[in-house]
Amino acid sequence: MAAADDANLYSVIVKFSDDGSLAQCAAVRHQGTLWLVPDWIDDPDAPLMRPERMVSTAGMPLDKGGRLGKREFDWVLRQEIPKAALTGPLPLPDGSPLTIVARPDLTFPRKS
Repeated sequence: MAAADDANLYSVIVKFSDDGSLAQCAAVRHQGTLWLVPDWIDDPDAPLMRPERMVSTAGMPLDKGGRLGKREFDWVLRQEIPKAALTGPLPLPDGSPLTIVARPDLTFPRKS
């Protein structure tokens, strides 16, 4: 398994195109791109964890973060995405412009 280029974990606010709802999602930087990581393969006894899936934000507008109520976040993804990109079965239907990698061979330090 390869270690990530950047071990930092980021927080991103995303808006879903399905219903306009907002969600907070973890993100990592890999190969110069911010990737959304909605879920982790995480063994609490292990020092490392792996993304269940990663969704690339390449080519999508991002704004610097701030606060939304009590929540703090690093980025706001300005382009709406379908909920299926973060939680649905893979692969997405043909014609989806999103790049999604299932179970990438990358490790990150386990979040506290």
